Amino acid sequence: MVDSELSPLVAQPINDNRAAPRDKKPFPVIAFGGILVFLVLWAIQIHGRPASDTSTTEGSFVCGVTNNTAGYIKLANKVDDHYFYWFFESRSSLNTDPLVLWLTGGPGSSSMFALLTENGPCTINPDLTTKFNPYSWNNNANMIWLDQPTGVGFSFGSPADKDYNESNVGENIYWFLQGFLQQHPQFKGREFFITGESYGGHYVPAAAHYIWETNRAENQDDERSRINLQGIAIGNGLTNPVIQYAYYQDMNHNRYNLTLLTDAAEEQMKDDSIECIRLTRECQSAPRNGSICKVAQECWDHKLISPFASANRNNYDIREWCNNSDPDAACGENPAIKEYLNSAIVQKYLNIDDRAPVWNEDNDDVQKTFTTDGDWSMPFHEFVADLINDDLRVLIYAGDADLMCNWIGNRAWTLALDWKGKTGFNSAEERTFIVHDPLLPNGSTSIDAGVVRSFKNFAFVRVFDAGHMVPMNQPAVALDLFNRFLADEAL
Repeated sequence: MVDSELSPLVAQPINDNRAAPRDKKPFPVIAFGGILVFLVLWAIQIHGRPASDTSTTEGSFVCGVTNNTAGYIKLANKVDDHYFYWFFESRSSLNTDPLVLWLTGGPGSSSMFALLTENGPCTINPDLTTKFNPYSWNNNANMIWLDQPTGVGFSFGSPADKDYNESNVGENIYWFLQGFLQQHPQFKGREFFITGESYGGHYVPAAAHYIWETNRAENQDDERSRINLQGIAIGNGLTNPVIQYAYYQDMNHNRYNLTLLTDAAEEQMKDDSIECIRLTRECQSAPRNGSICKVAQECWDHKLISPFASANRNNYDIREWCNNSDPDAACGENPAIKEYLNSAIVQKYLNIDDRAPVWNEDNDDVQKTFTTDGDWSMPFHEFVADLINDDLRVLIYAGDADLMCNWIGNRAWTLALDWKGKTGFNSAEERTFIVHDPLLPNGSTSIDAGVVRSFKNFAFVRVFDAGHMVPMNQPAVALDLFNRFLADEAL
């Protein structure tokens, strides 16, 4: 398939937005044949399954040419918690390629957005047709995109299942994986990686560390599967707020020659960062103190982010103009994703449960809960150090046009990290990060894609010409970086 391929989901644009009931009748498969497009959605049917189970297509779903499964895992550790996931088999070697989990951040953001705009098998056009993504991360991996915590995307649970912090996240993801491996036993023992971005700088270390600790525990229940964790990768993450908060004003000096702050505003932000760091430390010492933690998060928002608004740039990609004075400005948003996922015909295909919420990219209630509990301000770099010290692979990468979790702060916390290879990492030379488009013959196209510092099993990469979502802005670079990380190749 080629990048320009379009495959209509339906014969006409979808505008029903869940107008039709989502019953559990047999549901259609969308057929491909080479570059054959879908003809009539209702023409071919497979037997449906209950929403508590999964619906599977046989290499024919519009998002790609490999088998994919969409459905729910009921968490064994919760009352009635159902996590929604969408899984795509590898386009290359199903039986040997690793299993990889993707977690979008927020907190409260759905991973379905990343699947359909960044690193999944397809993207959605404005007319709700799908476009094949040749740079999908399932080119050489078996990929899971997961909606979590409870209430995010299509995931749902009882009031007793509400999540508050990374302790919940780590445990829940562990039990999700146990359920996934029961339904997909062929992946038991397979090399496993956790990836994510943004608030994934919290999620990914928390989930990986919980798995790591559980694997190390003696007398593990024989009915549970040992998860073969090999490493983690985080893009533009928030991992160590105390260190990262000190570098927001430095983004006024960027490779795009954009002035984002006046000289006075830059100096003021530098002073304000000291106050935000003090408040964050107070929150960390009393994590259940909702008042101080709320003030600490608001300090970041009001004093380290809001001053950039006058530059009228997209905070997630400063290369993009954004009218920040207009409250209705939808900078960087993709309304087609919401329309696509909330259409009755797509929800029926994905076997969405009637109890699931209307799909939104973000769940504000989840974000407020995690902020009030103090989770936002918590550090997770020590979890990363534990993983590296046990010889697991860790990749931290950051697009250098992002303000929200900028590359300077991410580089700073990696240099400050205490681990057994700190001296070697900090003294390692920063090198040009050269990428070869993985879809072209070897050596045919070399891209000066950024700067890399690496030592043994730890690497930091600054990615040029990319914002908060590197796979969206630099798909070839992101895929090559991802594939080399999985293969344990030099960066």
